Amino acid sequence: MCGISGAVGAHLNAPQTALHRSLDAISHRGPDGQGTYFQSQVCMGMRRLAIIDLEGGDQPIYNEDETVAVVFNGEIYNYRELMAGLKSRGHTFATDSDTEVLVHLYEEKGERMLEDLRGMFAFSIHDTRDGSLFLARDRFGKKPLYYTRPASGGLLYASELKALRPLARAAGERWQINDQAIYDYLSLGVVPQPSTVYLGVYALPPGSWMRFREEHLEIQAYWQPEFHPKLTLSYDEAKERTRAEIGEATRLRLRSDVPLGVFLSGGVDSSVIAYEAAQQLGSTLQTFTVATGEGFDESPVAQRTAAHLGVKNTILKLEVSPLEGLQEMVRAYDQPYSDSSAIPSLGISRLARQHVTVVLNGDGGDEVFAGYRRYVAAVRSAALDVVPKGVARTLAAGLAPFAGARRSPLGFAARFTRGLALSPAERYLAWTTDMLREGDKQRVWRGGPVLPTEERIAAIQRPELGALDGQLATDARINLLSDLLVKMDIATMAHSLEGRSPLLDHRVAEFAWRLPDAYRVRGGTPKAVLRDAYRSRLPDEVIGGAKRGFEIPLVRWLQGELRPILLDTLGGAEALVRGYVDGAFIDALLRREVMTDRNWAYIVYALLVLELWLQEEKSRE
Repeated sequence: MCGISGAVGAHLNAPQTALHRSLDAISHRGPDGQGTYFQSQVCMGMRRLAIIDLEGGDQPIYNEDETVAVVFNGEIYNYRELMAGLKSRGHTFATDSDTEVLVHLYEEKGERMLEDLRGMFAFSIHDTRDGSLFLARDRFGKKPLYYTRPASGGLLYASELKALRPLARAAGERWQINDQAIYDYLSLGVVPQPSTVYLGVYALPPGSWMRFREEHLEIQAYWQPEFHPKLTLSYDEAKERTRAEIGEATRLRLRSDVPLGVFLSGGVDSSVIAYEAAQQLGSTLQTFTVATGEGFDESPVAQRTAAHLGVKNTILKLEVSPLEGLQEMVRAYDQPYSDSSAIPSLGISRLARQHVTVVLNGDGGDEVFAGYRRYVAAVRSAALDVVPKGVARTLAAGLAPFAGARRSPLGFAARFTRGLALSPAERYLAWTTDMLREGDKQRVWRGGPVLPTEERIAAIQRPELGALDGQLATDARINLLSDLLVKMDIATMAHSLEGRSPLLDHRVAEFAWRLPDAYRVRGGTPKAVLRDAYRSRLPDEVIGGAKRGFEIPLVRWLQGELRPILLDTLGGAEALVRGYVDGAFIDALLRREVMTDRNWAYIVYALLVLELWLQEEKSRE
C-alpha cells in the first residue's frame, strides 16, 4: 500500500525536484519508504506503507532483465496463487512481494493481466521494450489515480490531486476550476468521476487501463458491473453460496505481515466480516469499535457481537471537534466533498492506527447486496410506475412536511412518492442525496455555462436493466465510486492505515448482482439473502437491526458549534461561493426558509464545505 506519481513525455522543469515534491505531498500514504525511477522520458515514484514482504518489497520492482518496471498502490490479495503459477511457467522472483507479480504477469499477458487480479490497485508499468507506459485501476475504483496532459505534451499522474499539482506546475500548468464540477457537486455532494474540480484533470475510470506512447493516449475498460444472466439456484443454495464467497474474500484479505484488525459496528456488514475473520483467526482476531457517546453510538451492540464471536474488542472513544474536524477534512480531500461522515472516518482511522496497520471493514455491503431503503423503493416503483405523474405529485405534496425527517417512515414515504413523479435521473437524485435538482439550480446558478447533472446521470444509467439492478448499477458508478470509496481511501491513508473491503471483492459482487431480485429484497426487507445467510451465526439484534449510518449530528452542529463559521463564511457578502450560487438563496437557506422539504442540512453543509475549499484554493494561487 502506498501512493504513486509520475510523468512520461512531459517537459518538466527540474524533474527530479518535481517528483520529490510530488511524493512529499503524499508522505502520509507511505511513511515507511520512498522509491524513484528515472529513465529517458519517464519518471515514476512511490511512497511505501509496508504490508507484504517488509524487507524485500521496496519499489520500483523489475522483471528479470529489468526491461519492465512498476510502481504500485494497493494490494493483490491472490498474489500467492499467481506467484506459484508464474514460477511454474519459468519466471524468477527476486522478492516475496505482491508487487512483483505485476511485472511478470504483464510480460505474459499485457493488459489481459488485469483479468487475473483480485485486489485494489492503481499502478504504472514502464515497458522499455516499446517505450510505453501502462496504467490501470481496480474494478470498483477503490484506489485513486488522477492524470492530466500538459499543453506542452506528455502525461502526468498521481494518487492524489495534491501530488499531481507539483508535477503540473513543473510542466508550466496552472489549474482552473471546473464550473461543471461545482454544478454537479450541488446535486451530488461530491465531484463525480471521471471529472475533477479542475479543468483538464481527470480520474482514470474504475475497471479501466490506459497506455501512453509517443503522445498517443489509449483508454479502455476491462470490467463493468454485470447483472445477467441471473443465477438459477434455491434460496438455501444462495445463502450457502453467499457465505462461501464472502468467506473466501475475507480469507484472502487476512494476508498481512503487519498487525491487522476489523472495524466492527453494530450493523450487519461489518459483523459478517468479523464472523468470517474469526473463522480464520479465532480468538486472536482484534476488532475495533467506535464509541461516540451520541444517540447513534453502536458500541454496546458491537461489544455484544464480539463477545458472541469470542474475539477481542477494543473501544475507540472518538471525540470530534466539529470545527477542527471540518478543517482537517477540507485539507485532506483535495476537492469539495460533503459526506459529513468523512469527519468521524478520519478520527477513527487515526485512533485505529495506534493499534494496527490494516483494517477490514464492511464497506460495499449495501451496494452489492441491496441494503438501502431506496432499493426497496426501486422494487416497489416497478409496480407503481403506472401511477399517473399528477397523482404522484399530489401525494408528494401532501407528504412534503415530513420530508425533512429523513430516517422516519414518513420521511422515506415523502421521498419515495416524490421520486415517482420524476424522470429516472431526477428520481436517482431524490432517492439518494435529495439536494438541488436542475430546476432549482437554474434559478440560483451564477457560474459559467454548464449542462444538467441529470444528463450525466442519464448517460450512466442502464435502461436495459430492471429497477433494482438499474439502481445498483448507477450507485456503483456514482455513489460508491465518487463518495464512499473516496471517503474510505482518503480517511484511512491520511493516517497511514490500510482499509480492506471483502464485500467489494469483484467475485462477491458478480455473484450477488446476479441473484434474483426477490433474494436481495424479500418482503420489503433489504439485503435479505445476506441477513438470512448469517441469521444463526450472528446475534438477532444485528440481523434484525435497523439500518444505521456512521453519522455525525449534522443539524445540531450547523445550529450549534458550526453556526459561527457558517455565518462568517456563507453569510458574508464577500463569500466566494456567491460567485456560483445566488446570495439571496444562500441567505434564505441559512434562515431555513427554503429547501425544508429536501436534505436541508446537507445542502447547507455542502455550501459551507465548498466555501472553505474555495478559500483554500485561493490561498494556493
